[in-house]
Amino acid sequence: MAPPTVTRAPSAARVPGRGRTISAALALLVLSVTALYLVVTYLLATRDGQRLDQSAMEAVYARRDALEQLLSVLGYLSIGTMAAAMVVLAAMAVLRRRFAAAFGAVVLLVGANVTTQLLKRAILERPDYSYGWHVNSLPSGHTTAAISLVLAALLVAPIALRWLVVMGGTGVVVLTGVSTVVAGWHRPADVLAALAVGLIWGAGVVLVLALRRGGPPAGTLLGSLGLALVGAAVAGVVLLVIGVRPDGGWSGLGPAAAVMAAIGFATALSVAVFDRLSSVFAR
Repeated sequence: MAPPTVTRAPSAARVPGRGRTISAALALLVLSVTALYLVVTYLLATRDGQRLDQSAMEAVYARRDALEQLLSVLGYLSIGTMAAAMVVLAAMAVLRRRFAAAFGAVVLLVGANVTTQLLKRAILERPDYSYGWHVNSLPSGHTTAAISLVLAALLVAPIALRWLVVMGGTGVVVLTGVSTVVAGWHRPADVLAALAVGLIWGAGVVLVLALRRGGPPAGTLLGSLGLALVGAAVAGVVLLVIGVRPDGGWSGLGPAAAVMAAIGFATALSVAVFDRLSSVFAR
């Protein structure tokens, strides 16, 4: 009588697409760390960088009534909101029996926001070159909260809902980031640094998850970027309707447009790249 055949589960090394996912996550991790390093070493630590960053912040403004509306939007990004979002995201994943993704989403949220607070309050210092207030505000806590929520949602979102998370999430992050700049709470560099922090944790979580599971990504990067750019554009229109304007009238249109476009494109690219990377876990 022949011995019974034992069926073995595929090892981590044989998981389809595992190596490609790990390589992509590692590349994103390195690029995000590099981006954060460049923002800190130039825009925060040098005189020319601070002058450029301060000028960019002052390029946009809002009337008093518009500013009040923007501040009310920022008020929704509280610790309570973050906790509620974590519960919802984890529940979505658990109901679909995606326990690793649920845990990863929570790790991403907590890790990114704790990292931002440590960088801002305990690690980074802003040299006083007489460009605005000298107390460090980098990275932006509000923008970190927004981008980490979007990236965490992409970790657990099914394929059918990913387009909505990409487009709507990008719009929310752009609206948050630009609002903090218009309100005078943060400079554009603070927003860019927050995006980098979110991607660092997002790439790290995907890197760990890919050790057990891989696969071909869903959709295309250009498709994700197109959706994200639509979300960013809608957020820009909302900001204009609310009352965000160039400082100095028409003469300041170029710098103001450049600031909003830079934040919008950086956000759209961040969300699109992570959507493509994390889509290997979607089902």
